[in-house]
Amino acid sequence: MKRSLITLSCFSMLMLSGCQTNNREEFDPETAALARMRLGLGYLAKANESEENVKAAHYNLKLASQYSPNNPQVMLAMAMFDQHVGEYDEAEMIYKRITLMQPGNGLYHVHYGSFLCGRDRYQEAQKQFEQSLELDKHSWKADTYEQYGYCAIQNGDKQTADRMFKQLFEYDPSRRSNVIKTAEIYKNKGDKNIANYLFLISKNKS
Repeated sequence: MKRSLITLSCFSMLMLSGCQTNNREEFDPETAALARMRLGLGYLAKANESEENVKAAHYNLKLASQYSPNNPQVMLAMAMFDQHVGEYDEAEMIYKRITLMQPGNGLYHVHYGSFLCGRDRYQEAQKQFEQSLELDKHSWKADTYEQYGYCAIQNGDKQTADRMFKQLFEYDPSRRSNVIKTAEIYKNKGDKNIANYLFLISKNKS
């Protein structure tokens, strides 16, 4: 996720060092929750490097959830963690809840759509991507085009993939570099068909 960093509150830093404070009036649960969330996501981004990173991600995200259980950003981060560790039912419950809580936020529809795509539920994923595009907000529109395109080609829907990537490059030409990097990932995984498609479409200027 692309979000600016939030500085850890004094209370959070004291907690990390194992200290205590009596000045509870300075503790802001929302600030602490977002700080823990970002710390947890940082560990989650490195989860494949060690089991300790997975544990640290879980610890910080759980704290974030305790501080602000109904914050959709925190909920999204927890869903991403559950998805990573294979707790798919729990992850989907959260994705459903946040898209209902904030139906006008396309970011949550994009994440839910990507989750559904990963679970081989393409038609359901399409609905989430389409809902995001209908909202027409620039802050997540490029992400929707890109993720929808990947999902479509993974499911053999070349027509939709062509359309999504065409719209993506018209909307944000710099995204070609993202697609090329993703093509390299597919190539390294041995999925030459999707890799070749992504290489080709990222070079197509028409």
